Amino acid sequence: MLRKYQRQHDDLHRDILTSLREKGDKQLMLHKLRRKKIILHYMESTRKKIASIVSKQYALENLNITRLQLQAIKDTVKVFKVFNKSHSYEKIDNLKDQLEELTDQFMDVENLITEESSLLQFDDSELEEELNQLNDGSLSFPEIPMHEIELTTTKDDQTMAVLDPIVQ
Repeated sequence: MLRKYQRQHDDLHRDILTSLREKGDKQLMLHKLRRKKIILHYMESTRKKIASIVSKQYALENLNITRLQLQAIKDTVKVFKVFNKSHSYEKIDNLKDQLEELTDQFMDVENLITEESSLLQFDDSELEEELNQLNDGSLSFPEIPMHEIELTTTKDDQTMAVLDPIVQ
């Protein structure tokens, strides 16, 4: 619609300028000028209506966004209600305490496992004495068994090892 008015305005403007150059009828020029002013008024009125319609479209879009936000809030509240029914503050606090206790126990066990055994601590003087005994032959180690092991299956399908006498 705005284009139509713009075309009419441009045509009238050209006609008025042509009439002025040719020194045409003054009454006809005034009539064309009046029509030009009316068209300008309609153009401005159309622009305002378009702006109003666009503004209303934006308002509708904002209302739709607000509706979506409210629905999201309602859904969130439902989720929180379900969560609170199955997970009370006390339960969560108890679980946290249990986790801390179990972590402490695990750390104690870990410390016990990684702690050096007193059996692994050797006195240097004892080691030197044993080395000297090995060197002069006064210290002997026990004999290593040289038996062959025979594996047999029992009635219960269990494997049993039987030692044979010393094979030489």
